[in-house]
Amino acid sequence: MSIKVDEFLEIIERLAPSALAEDWDNVGLQVGSRLDETGAVLVALNVSAEVLDEAVAHNCGIILSHHPLIFQLVASVSNDTETGRLIQKASREGIAVVAAHTNLDSARDGLADALARLMDLQQVAPLEASDSGLSKLVVFVPAADLDRVRQTLFAAGAGIVGDYRHCSYISEGTGSFMPMSGANPSIGEVGRDENAAELRLETVFPARKTDEIVRALVAAHSYEEPAYDIFPLENRRRDAGSGRVGELPGELRLADLASRLAEIFSMRGAHFVGDPDTPIRRVALVPGSGASYITAAAGKAEVLVTGDFNYHQTIQARELGLALINIPHNISEGVALANWLPHLVREMESRGVKVELSSAPTGFWQAAPAKRISVITDQEEKSMHNLHVDGGARGNPGPAGIGAVLAGPDGETVDTIASYIGEATNNVAEYQAMISGLELAIDRGITRLAIFSDSELIVRQLEGVYRVKNEGLRPYYQQAKFLLASLDEYELNSIPREANAHADELVNQALDEAGH
Repeated sequence: MSIKVDEFLEIIERLAPSALAEDWDNVGLQVGSRLDETGAVLVALNVSAEVLDEAVAHNCGIILSHHPLIFQLVASVSNDTETGRLIQKASREGIAVVAAHTNLDSARDGLADALARLMDLQQVAPLEASDSGLSKLVVFVPAADLDRVRQTLFAAGAGIVGDYRHCSYISEGTGSFMPMSGANPSIGEVGRDENAAELRLETVFPARKTDEIVRALVAAHSYEEPAYDIFPLENRRRDAGSGRVGELPGELRLADLASRLAEIFSMRGAHFVGDPDTPIRRVALVPGSGASYITAAAGKAEVLVTGDFNYHQTIQARELGLALINIPHNISEGVALANWLPHLVREMESRGVKVELSSAPTGFWQAAPAKRISVITDQEEKSMHNLHVDGGARGNPGPAGIGAVLAGPDGETVDTIASYIGEATNNVAEYQAMISGLELAIDRGITRLAIFSDSELIVRQLEGVYRVKNEGLRPYYQQAKFLLASLDEYELNSIPREANAHADELVNQALDEAGH
């Protein structure tokens, strides 16, 4: 099974209407032919050389990128720029590149809504509602033409209001005209005034389809020169727009909300601006970079959750009495994109088209430790805590448990985990053990960690040696990668099962205690 690029664009237009994109944005087909076909789609935050390599390796003929590959006008496509090199490579490999950026952020069930659901927000509405992107068509038709004209306009994309189709309004009236020399009227005669009973037909349509709507109207209307008006509308959408604002299920302290968001986004911690004890109930959020919405959020919420704040913006927020929680750009959008993905998967499943989420890196900041003033011995500098993890299921899938042993640099046990996790496969249990063990170490403030697992698959996937082919494992993989990224230094080690005996004993202990 396969899908044409043109069909894919129609699906994206339905999920993330291009009319919702900001004026400065560049969305839609950026590289490739609408006539090309593919059986697989790769979804990525950015288009990079690594993402293109992934697309080639997985035979993905379409890359759906959140950030546009071509953001501004390109003077040339050459090897002199990274953008030029990427465009050339995509073209050589026959890969179409499609961008869904601010339109996907703003769309109903888009990235902003995905984040609102992760935060359990209620009574969610756009922070700034989008223009409807609609125009109104008013046309005058004889009664005999009405059904034909309406159906033709509807087929061209008119008459859609939210979840309703074939919307129109009709009123009766009388039209007058005089055909002049050269005319070929369907009603009346040249040189004579004519009065005709007509119906006033009104309907709305996406403004971007004006040319298509007019062509459809002229083709379906019996008049040689049909009279019509087109009015731009200033209606605002209630279900789409920039960011979201909503209420938490219960009031939280600002510091506690920041801690909760750090957990949701698998971060070591979340920076915030404001009094830690400030009670928070209403939350505004913007995926990615949303500091420009500080003024809009100040009148609607107690805190704005987004990324890319600069110093002066934090001062502005303090002056307005608005708290801030910073979630790095790539992290918030990466998590949102992964949570939005099932919407696209459902669309593609019926067509037999595979959808994959890129595992290429999206963040590029690195940290260098401060030089220490006190004297530290080589042995102290090299010391690391040790974490042994194991997971297993009695059946695959079957009742599953996890075990973890956290030990100090001296080998003394610091803490352990033995937990029953319900029905799971062996690989899911291994990942859950890895995640729980990392959380245990991070909660204790440990930043340097040697990690040992007897699952070569999990270790090699986290090292980037193996690709994550099982989509069911991808969320666990991403969570583990986020946790690893919060450590200052770590080592991943694949070891034989016999060298992981203590963690394995804890798995069996958890299963036995659960009666399995």
